[in-house]
Amino acid sequence: MSDPIQPTATAPAAADAPPAKIVGGARFLSSFFLANAGMYAVFQGMQQIVLPSQIAAIDDGGKVGAYGVLASVGALAAAIGNPVFGSLSDRTRSRFGRRAPWLLISAVIAVLLLALLGGMTELFWLAAAYVGVMLTMSAFQAVITAVMPDRVPENRRGLASSVMGIAATVGVIYGLNVAPFFVDRPVLAYLVISALLIVGTLLLVFLAPDPTAGRAVEADATTRERQSIKTFFSGLADHDFSWAFWARVAIMIGYWTIATYQLYTLTDYIGAKNLPGGNTAGAVALLGTINMGATFVTTLIAGPLSDRIGRRKIFVIISSFGVAAGALIPVFAPTFGGMVAYSIVAGLSFGVYSAVDQAIMTLVLPRAENNARDLGLLNVATTGPQIAGPFIAALVITAFSGYAPLFVFAAVAAALSAFFIIPIRKVR
Repeated sequence: MSDPIQPTATAPAAADAPPAKIVGGARFLSSFFLANAGMYAVFQGMQQIVLPSQIAAIDDGGKVGAYGVLASVGALAAAIGNPVFGSLSDRTRSRFGRRAPWLLISAVIAVLLLALLGGMTELFWLAAAYVGVMLTMSAFQAVITAVMPDRVPENRRGLASSVMGIAATVGVIYGLNVAPFFVDRPVLAYLVISALLIVGTLLLVFLAPDPTAGRAVEADATTRERQSIKTFFSGLADHDFSWAFWARVAIMIGYWTIATYQLYTLTDYIGAKNLPGGNTAGAVALLGTINMGATFVTTLIAGPLSDRIGRRKIFVIISSFGVAAGALIPVFAPTFGGMVAYSIVAGLSFGVYSAVDQAIMTLVLPRAENNARDLGLLNVATTGPQIAGPFIAALVITAFSGYAPLFVFAAVAAALSAFFIIPIRKVR
């Protein structure tokens, strides 16, 4: 039996039927866009520029190992936090709804912890603050991801997935371009980056209220059983859910292992003297902007197109091989120009994936009453590779004595996603 307050647990519309309405309409989509953009601005502005710069300032000689260890701890925190906070959100019954309280509280706490993180000058306390940020942001991520199946009917999820993908592009561009201006003042850098998160969250909560607000229906016995601790990981036993999970893990490793290690790749593989103006932080921002600009173009097109043709898996197959091809470019062209080419090819390909990814994930969810929990588990497949990217990269570089093997590893991982998506049955 489905949760009685699940607003969009409806059968797919017929191909010739008019599109079902998104709960909240334009106000929801616009504020949903800004909140997601703010989340990605925090993740990537912190991960790619401010945090590695802080680590280098504390221990330049040991920065690679320190960043790798820190990233692995952050990945663990996010992996735990996503499904746990998602499950708590699913169980929440309040006058403000299931999602709104968690979104607002986690966003405010995250900003406070980011300010604290910016003031840390010792690795231990830097790590402690960073883990706090990652736990809090994992709560935000788990809950905002669940907002889509709460409000968006199945035949409009390609559009909503594109909105999330474009938000990620805009958020990363914002974070990467703002951070270099304040990189020597970490507290200010984190506050400016996180401003978008606060604005987007406030607009989403107050201008597009949670549709479950004021409907504090008590969960029945069946729902409580399905939300119990003993069924916490039951989603991973579902055929389609598990294949979607591993498909996402593969392409995310292929993409983010390179992206999150870009600062050190440019300094140690390409060489600072070969970068425009010799400015490493500026080069990271430029490559990130090029990459996200390319991502924006294909994300804008692919999501609505997948709604129109009623197919999602072919987009994942195309994007997986595209990301893999892009990752091989710097192996044969270890120059800044090669990195630009990689950013364009990988960006275009990843945009195709971003446009349909979230739509696919919401369509393989086993039970509506556990949407946030199960999406939290799926978010581990996103957050884990992003946050653990530096750690994985450090292992590959150390084991194979160079950066070229890192790009080959990323290409193989991305290509595997195409094979993992094929067995899914619920999605065409």
